[in-house]
Amino acid sequence: MAKKKKKMEYRYYEMPSGSYILPLLGVGWEQEYGVEYPDDLLHFHNYMEIGYCYHGDGNLIIEDRVYEYGDEMFSVIPANIPHTTNSKPGHICKWEYLFIDVDGFMKNEINLDAAQIHSILSQINKRGTLKTAQNHPVMARLVLDIIRECREKSLYYEESVKGYLYALVVEMLRLVDERDKSRRTRKVNQYIKDSLDYVNEHYMEPIRMVDIAEASGLSESHFRRIFEDAMNMKPLDYVNLIRVDKACFLIEREDISMEEISFRVGFQTQSSFNRNFRRLTGMSPYQWKKKETKQEGILKNYQISAMKGWEA
Repeated sequence: MAKKKKKMEYRYYEMPSGSYILPLLGVGWEQEYGVEYPDDLLHFHNYMEIGYCYHGDGNLIIEDRVYEYGDEMFSVIPANIPHTTNSKPGHICKWEYLFIDVDGFMKNEINLDAAQIHSILSQINKRGTLKTAQNHPVMARLVLDIIRECREKSLYYEESVKGYLYALVVEMLRLVDERDKSRRTRKVNQYIKDSLDYVNEHYMEPIRMVDIAEASGLSESHFRRIFEDAMNMKPLDYVNLIRVDKACFLIEREDISMEEISFRVGFQTQSSFNRNFRRLTGMSPYQWKKKETKQEGILKNYQISAMKGWEA
């Protein structure tokens, strides 16, 4: 049996003549959202929707993502992006909305060529999001300033709104850049994690850089560049660091020869073991064994920069 397609509504708005913003403000937008429609009934619009939640809680569904919203949060949902808002049962939420003709504003009010405008629009129309005013105060303030101008309609408010709207577009671009940087950081962190996992599992074996790179899903040259930028050390230096750390552990717990220890942790020669051990600890393996103050290893003495910013 064919999978039943979810229903979706197209809610069309007409922009006021000569304007780029249609504000939906007032007490009519203080309500329990979602009670008239099934929870999974999504809709989309012909203009970008920016919503500001003053108070209340519930969930905002944007495409296949579910966000929990609360007080002082705002949504940015480009045209043609499916979404819906649902209050928690019995909760009255106060939202106000701005529908914005971003395309028209960019094409008519911004002094850029068509290619530049197309590039900007393609970036800010990628996906919808929900943000807190606390974490994005500049953008939240701009949204509230536009709402205030649309509500009060003071002298020259149209010109004021255009200025705020220009600044809002800039903040949207910064938001896209922030999201892209975060996505790139997560990808790099995953590459690094995969490489560290590989080293921790195979440090006792002969390791080639191409093997670690393949475990990370990268070419060797690309892997070396990413690893060195993130870790502030070369991949081989990290391999030797792990091997010496494991050797410290064995020295303190096993009554075996240094030759056996160097073999167990992956060094091919005794001289290579001794040289790397002294470089990383400041003493020979025999001096380490005889020292009075014992310690688990040497990793805790190193700051590995990539580990500082990892996200769950």
